Amino acid sequence: MSSSEAPQIGFGTAPLGGMFTPVPAAQAKAVLDAAYDRGIRWFDTAPMYGYGNAERRVGHFLDGVDDRENLRLTTKAGRVMRPRRWPGVPVQAEDDLWLSRAPFAQQFDYSYDGLMRSVEASLQRLGVERLDAVFIHDIGRDTHGDRNEEYLGQLRAGGYRALADLKAAGVVDAMGVGVNEVEALRTCLDDTDLDICLLANEFTLLNQPPDENVFDECRRRGVRLVAGGVYNSGVLAGGDHFVYRDAPAPIRERVAALAATCAALDVPLKAAAMQFVTGSPYFACVLLGARSVDELDDSLAMMRTPLPDALWHELVRRGLVDERWIASRRDEGTTP
Repeated sequence: MSSSEAPQIGFGTAPLGGMFTPVPAAQAKAVLDAAYDRGIRWFDTAPMYGYGNAERRVGHFLDGVDDRENLRLTTKAGRVMRPRRWPGVPVQAEDDLWLSRAPFAQQFDYSYDGLMRSVEASLQRLGVERLDAVFIHDIGRDTHGDRNEEYLGQLRAGGYRALADLKAAGVVDAMGVGVNEVEALRTCLDDTDLDICLLANEFTLLNQPPDENVFDECRRRGVRLVAGGVYNSGVLAGGDHFVYRDAPAPIRERVAALAATCAALDVPLKAAAMQFVTGSPYFACVLLGARSVDELDDSLAMMRTPLPDALWHELVRRGLVDERWIASRRDEGTTP
């Protein structure tokens, strides 16, 4: 993708699974309808979000969409949802991340059968027969620790093949990975041919990779990139969370420095955070997340807020952003 092409704007449905804050079903429907009314045509979800609830809510929304021809729908696989009381399902501790969750337990399974079951269940929750893409969800050491090699072994023994078979059958148009770790993305690129990858929380105003190598590799191989987590789970939008956890003191200090730099130029921090990502040449799509219509409209407004060129130079001068990411910025003017 050339630096002059603006990314497509998509909607990420993690907040509609009740991430950090409960979201009633009627509110979730209103947000999805508003996103569609405002021109958004890419909707991304996952079984993990609310343990199936986000996918169910997207399915309910889709019931009211007459023209799906230009709508893109993506989800993820690698977690199989099982009824909590089902025989053989181990008792799991309550997950305090999802506050609007369905009564299921998640089991990681990246095997051939596991990914097949995961995608089949997603199709049923969504009420569709095909998907534009499926992302292998959250492979990586940050999620799995010492078990990551075991799960990578499942992928290599059959998980990648499962998505390839679904693609060959026309159930899935594109296969990829959705991760919060650059190293996990590198590993999967080394393992197999991918069409599209979702990288969340790793390219933001607060947090960037150490180099451009993984982006250059994706571009060379024709792998489309999707960006998520523009606000790093909320800390760049005035929230308390960084990558799904309470923000530690060093992160809060860095956010304060970013906010002070923006304030000195009369720029909202959220606008700088949003446009740092939408202005990057690396991404084919940038996902917005919102739990209310007001939050959605605010993010769209942040995309359109005029920013002075001096902002980026000042962020570099203060050592808050590496100059390489500013030098590669595309032209402004992104719209959904």
